[in-house]
Formats: sequence, C-alpha cells, structure tokens
Amino acid sequence: MTVVPGRTAFAALRGEPRAAIALLTRLPVDATAGARTGAAAFGLVGAGLGLLAALPVLLLGAALPFLAAVLGIVMIAVASGALHLDGLADTADALAAPDPEAAERARRDPRIGAAGAVAVVGVVLIDVAAVAGTADLTAPTTAALALVFAGSGSRAAAVVLARVAARAVPDGAGFGAWFAARVGRGDVVTALGSAAVAALLFAAFGSVSAAVVGVAGAAVGLGLSFAVVRIRGGLDGDGLGAGVELVFAATLVAVAAWSAVGVP
Repeated sequence: MTVVPGRTAFAALRGEPRAAIALLTRLPVDATAGARTGAAAFGLVGAGLGLLAALPVLLLGAALPFLAAVLGIVMIAVASGALHLDGLADTADALAAPDPEAAERARRDPRIGAAGAVAVVGVVLIDVAAVAGTADLTAPTTAALALVFAGSGSRAAAVVLARVAARAVPDGAGFGAWFAARVGRGDVVTALGSAAVAALLFAAFGSVSAAVVGVAGAAVGLGLSFAVVRIRGGLDGDGLGAGVELVFAATLVAVAAWSAVGVP
C-alpha cells in the first residue's frame, strides 16, 4: 500500500484489518484488494491472537498452568496456520547452511531440516514454559495480559522490520520484497500504536513493571531479528516470520523472568 506522508493514523488503519486477518490468520477472509498488506493493523490482529491464547490461561491457569500454556500456544499456531513458525524453521535451516547458495536452497526446501526442527521445538517450549511460569508464580491474569501484548508487539515488530530493512531485501525475495515495498511510515506508526495500547492495558490491569519489562523483552527480540537479517545478508518472508517468533518469545521470557524475580 502506498503511504501518503502525514496521513492520519485513522486513515492508515482504514480498510487494513481485513487484509491483516487474511494474511496473519487462517480465517476465511477476503482481503478485497491484492495490493493491501494489512500492515497498519498487524498490531491489532496480533492482539486478537494473543487474546485467543489468553482464554485457556484465564480459565485454567490457576489450577493447571502448564496445560493452559500449552493450549494457548497451540491455539495461536492453529489460528495462524503456524505461518511464522514455518518462517522460523526455514530461516534456521538457512542459517545452518555452509554457504549462501546452500542457505537459499535450504530456505526454499519445503522439507524441514534438523536446525529448523530444533528451532521450532525450542521456541514453542520456551513460549510454553514462560507462560506457565508466569501464571504459576504471579497470576493467570498477568500471563494472559503478557500474551496479548506479546501477540500485538511481535506482529507490529514485523512491520518495523520490513520498513527499516527494506533496502536489504534481495531481488527475487518473493513475499518479503512485496511486503517491504508496500510498508510505509503510517503503517509503522499505527501498528506500533496498537502495541502501545496493549502495553498500557498490561500496565493498567496487570503490573507497570511487568509491562516495562515486556517492552524491553520485545526490543531485545527485535534486535535479534535485525541480527538475523544481517547474518542472512537480507530480509525475506521467512525472516519476517522468524522475527515475529523471536519477539513473541523474548517478550514472554522477559515477563517470566520478572515473575521469578518477584519485582512488584
């Protein structure tokens, strides 16, 4: 989507939720316009995915925190079609390859390699452990709010990553090139605005310090995402997916660490 400088956040969001839902979830939604990325609404749709995962945590987290965490993370994977986990797997396989040519072959190979399998299993286990630990050490409400913020912040981070690393998109990068070329400043501002609202709700109904730590964790995850782009020598669609998973996991880990330390 072409962005006109100075347009309002409301105008940036107009018409975008449908495209974002079509791109980020398995819901049968027609994006209605092939040129739309839905980027401006990524934070909003991400919050919705986090809220979906928060439901079992709120219902079962007090008595069965581990089961609740598993259900929550699985629900996000199902609702999103494991889209970003697939990108993480392909990126990990590429990073494990011995040279750039082999890395690109590994990334494009539909079969998951050993590095990809380890990355997916590792990240899912980290997510589950972090949510279960937060629910057990503090309260299910804190874990649920962390999921909503992590969902919003991680999807908004993909928009930031695409905008900042747009010049690093190689020719023939497919979806990554298509997406990065259409993300504008207004999309970044609106997506981050949604994540900021999620953080404020986390602070208001959960804990101010937990929200601050969660934001710090998201920043660390975004930094790791840029490091992956640098190591890979460019940004592609799989790199965007990996970035989402890294920010999501880093946010949850930060809040879990806060829970363990017991900072008020």
